[in-house]
Amino acid sequence: MTKNIEIRALQTLEKSEDNVVEGYALKFNKESRDLGGFVETIAPDALEGVDLTDVRCFMNHDSSKLLGRTSSGTLQLNVDDVGLHFRCVLPDTSIGRDAMELVKRGDLNQCSFGFTVAKDKWLKGQNIMKRSINKIGSLLEISLVSIPAYDDTDVRVATRSLEDAVNELEKERLAVELELLTL
Repeated sequence: MTKNIEIRALQTLEKSEDNVVEGYALKFNKESRDLGGFVETIAPDALEGVDLTDVRCFMNHDSSKLLGRTSSGTLQLNVDDVGLHFRCVLPDTSIGRDAMELVKRGDLNQCSFGFTVAKDKWLKGQNIMKRSINKIGSLLEISLVSIPAYDDTDVRVATRSLEDAVNELEKERLAVELELLTL
């Protein structure tokens, strides 16, 4: 049994392929809400070297509400300059459909994560203690949540951009031209 698991929530989302949601499960250098007498931030290199090969995506940190998993390829995680971006293909189950509907409505529009801490630093602020997560030991899960610890997280239905659509049409046009030239 893993001990010392900590859970944090964030907000950030976009909209829409049929069953895909994406967003940021965590963002670097953004302050959390008051977590019970302290606030925290996550350092930009906190995820460096962390094994992301078997991270799960849940709804509201409930392991019985599994939405995706990196080991199966239904959850993709990417660490960039902003934070931890995710893309999750939701299952065609009651939980998956419920999650998608709640995201579409905007009721479920933020994220959270469950993790262990390998290295942190505490500082006394003016009115509250401040914690910096300098190294995450393991990332166990991310969750779509309605009440996050970090307001800067988000989740949204994955959308195709106008640029993607234009590029797709251009490819089709070029393919037709090429076909006509070979006649």
